[in-house]
Amino acid sequence: MIGIEYTGPPSPRLEEGDTVRLTAVALGLDGQPLLDVTVVWRLLANPDSVGFTLDSLTGLITAESPGVWAVQGRVEDLRTDPPIQVTVLAAPDSIGAVEPSRDTVAVGAPESGLLVAGVYDVTTTPGTAVGLTGKRVVFRLADPAPGTPEAAGVGLAVPGQAPGADPHLVERLTGAGGFSAVTAARVGTVQPDSITVEALAFTARGDTVAGSPVRFVVLFLKN
Repeated sequence: MIGIEYTGPPSPRLEEGDTVRLTAVALGLDGQPLLDVTVVWRLLANPDSVGFTLDSLTGLITAESPGVWAVQGRVEDLRTDPPIQVTVLAAPDSIGAVEPSRDTVAVGAPESGLLVAGVYDVTTTPGTAVGLTGKRVVFRLADPAPGTPEAAGVGLAVPGQAPGADPHLVERLTGAGGFSAVTAARVGTVQPDSITVEALAFTARGDTVAGSPVRFVVLFLKN
């Protein structure tokens, strides 16, 4: 054997509860993979301080708590070089409305104020809510129901929204502080007296985060 070729995802990043599999192959003297040789995986840290479990034979990692740690594949005296850096990110545990959750659109005003949802990690440090960036939030018109005549006069707006996008469903990622926002806009000549907008947060696996859906009520004043 002349070396080990790492074939898994580079610098894996996963949320708590997610899994990823590291893969590598030993190379023979001709540079071809030796498929009958097993690469064994080892942590380069005290296992008691690492925030994921590692199956040494399959390379399967299951994330448990945030942090960054190194893993190395080994066959006899050969090593994967450099070691693989595995990052575990905090999974969102909670979503909440950033007040006010009720807004009024004045006569002639084109849109509401920002409807802001915050996504938080509340389990890594018990008693402390930490806003998480880069987490998926879906804003949707809940009432009146999309597709009804009453819903035709309103839409959800964000800066840079693509033309032709669904006006009643917006997907965004949280920014600094864990916040994500939309506005409710007048898009027709007639609006309902009020609408309800919901915000839902999701983990990387697609699970709904506790507190979903957050509800915002927007009133439209008329002449």
